[in-house]
Amino acid sequence: MKPEAVVAGHLATIVIPLEPLPASRPRVTKWGTYIAKPYKQWIDAAIKVIPQGNLWLDKNLPLLVVTTAVCTKARTSKLFFPRMDVDNTAKAALDIITKIGGYWADDNQIVHLVTTKRFATPGEAAYTSLSIYSL
Repeated sequence: MKPEAVVAGHLATIVIPLEPLPASRPRVTKWGTYIAKPYKQWIDAAIKVIPQGNLWLDKNLPLLVVTTAVCTKARTSKLFFPRMDVDNTAKAALDIITKIGGYWADDNQIVHLVTTKRFATPGEAAYTSLSIYSL
């Protein structure tokens, strides 16, 4: 297999100005399935602050998405990076963008995903950002 160069065109950057929250698994009980309350509240808040996209990309267009989760560090924390799983922070952001619509047909179009997490620097607010590129 020979190496290929990846050429990407920047399409959009979306900033979710909320404390990052990892996607939670649906809870299943004998009465039904539900989403954990903190995650549901994060989804509701994110829907209010993210505008609907206007890209409406073809469902066959492969995408590269770069996500960054910037978290507030607890004053007593001795960690050097946020404890939450980086893949779940990306999943929460991708799911909400898919739900809002207008950025991609479905998140299965994402063939390359680069995701990072870090603590906010002093004076920096918490957020999650997504940059979308066409391949």
